[in-house]
Amino acid sequence: MSNGFIPKRDVILTLLHGVPADYAAAFFASLRRTGYRGEVVVFAGAMTEESLAGLSRQGVRVVPFKFRGGRVKQILIRLWPVWRLVFNSRVAPEIKERLARTVFHLFYLRHLLYLQFLRAHRQDYDRVFLTDARDVYFQADPFSWNPPAGVHVFLEVTPFEDSEMNLRWIARPFGTAAAAKMKGKTISCAGTVFGDMPGILQYLETMVTLSMGARSQKEVTGDQGIHNYLVHQQPFPGITIHDNRTGPVLTIGAARLETIRFNAEGWVVDDTGAVAPVLHQYDRHSAVEKALLARLH
Repeated sequence: MSNGFIPKRDVILTLLHGVPADYAAAFFASLRRTGYRGEVVVFAGAMTEESLAGLSRQGVRVVPFKFRGGRVKQILIRLWPVWRLVFNSRVAPEIKERLARTVFHLFYLRHLLYLQFLRAHRQDYDRVFLTDARDVYFQADPFSWNPPAGVHVFLEVTPFEDSEMNLRWIARPFGTAAAAKMKGKTISCAGTVFGDMPGILQYLETMVTLSMGARSQKEVTGDQGIHNYLVHQQPFPGITIHDNRTGPVLTIGAARLETIRFNAEGWVVDDTGAVAPVLHQYDRHSAVEKALLARLH
């Protein structure tokens, strides 16, 4: 541009595994409607050629990856104490990551995939959004709130003491004493994380390191516990924690339906009346899902 201004280079990273291309149709359609002009990178595993072609037609960058699940994965996880010894040894980091690509469960693996991709492309982007796909709906450009420097994580509405599952996700990898320290704190969702490139790289490196040192990966979606341990018990400088009802990400899965408000234009708003750019878990309420999907048609 003639004035020398260089627009922000934004990227959204998400992962799909073993699903048809239309599995996240609302994710792509709602994002397209916002006018978002950054890049979308989809890590795609165990998908048919037809599904991969469908993703490509969405105008996204597809990064194929391999993940071995089923009985083989169960055996590998039973051998976790062996892998943990390797992860805690002085073996070269690249060897540890190669091992992790084989033995990590899918939800832990995604953080390593994101980390390795962004390391290789750190010069290509300035701002990053790590997100789930199926249950995310965009009401505005996800970066329209101009996130400040650092990493931004988002609370849900449920305190830890009200979720035996989330306490278990802390206890399995870090022990019961760590889980006890979470009482009185509110759950943060691992499915939506914003940040600038330095902050996101540090976040992902910490997530991978904590996953390697975990006592167990028996909880297949237990990366939520890793994320919350990082956020609440081992935060690094530059992490900002956003309340659920007054921020750019509104996670409504556990919210009571009567607390979810629409404005006159039909958008879901937060407690200040502002339209939240990102809605997470919108499909947990059929009435909300129906209203939002109708806008896409």
